[in-house]
Amino acid sequence: MNILLVEDNHFKRDKVVEFILQFPGVRVSEAASYNRGLAVASQEKFDLIILDMSMPTFDRTEAESGGRFRVLGGKEIASRLKKQNKLSPFVVLTGYSNFSEGSDKLSLEQINDLLAMFEEDYKGTIFFDSASSVWKDELTATIESLSND
Repeated sequence: MNILLVEDNHFKRDKVVEFILQFPGVRVSEAASYNRGLAVASQEKFDLIILDMSMPTFDRTEAESGGRFRVLGGKEIASRLKKQNKLSPFVVLTGYSNFSEGSDKLSLEQINDLLAMFEEDYKGTIFFDSASSVWKDELTATIESLSND
């Protein structure tokens, strides 16, 4: 199984990669920003894309802040890939329960409803909490359901 993880937080990315590499036959590609995630997902076919919802536009470095922060960057990546006919099954894995963009504030449930427009490609939203194993159970269920397809 070929998985792309788009996550800008190093701690969370390391935890997720460490976890999914426990599955036999899994290959993981990583991206840490909107632009890099979109580029990697456009170049290669993935069995699953794990998207953070909020991320910087560019990869952060010691000299670069990452450009404009995209509160709904995960949704933007999915939208662009859908327009290019390159959208793979995806799940959102986020540590936030609310998302604010301008004066709008969206809950995790509202994000879930918003992403339902992607129909069968959208496999749900998982809340990441490093102190809990619930996210691991939910991600395992997603990976196993795709492995059985």
